[in-house]
Amino acid sequence: MKKKQMEMKTNGFPVIQAKLFAHKAAEYESEVRVVWEEKNIISDGKSILGLMAMEVKQGTRILLTAEGTDEQRAVEELVNWLETYRG
Repeated sequence: MKKKQMEMKTNGFPVIQAKLFAHKAAEYESEVRVVWEEKNIISDGKSILGLMAMEVKQGTRILLTAEGTDEQRAVEELVNWLETYRG
């Protein structure tokens, strides 16, 4: 399992961001999870509704994990996507 902690640059996962992220996560064979450790909330990274329901605020520390054949690439590219997304 690969994982990387990061800080949310946006205020939560609004519908468009959640949709784009979930579609990007679906490109990988690995299971992708977004974890808000402070609140013990885990979301499937491929679930638009799951991401939106997290209600993370800008500045929140989250953990992105991936487990599977392309886990390294999935974590690196998804973290990069989140860090550069400007909606």
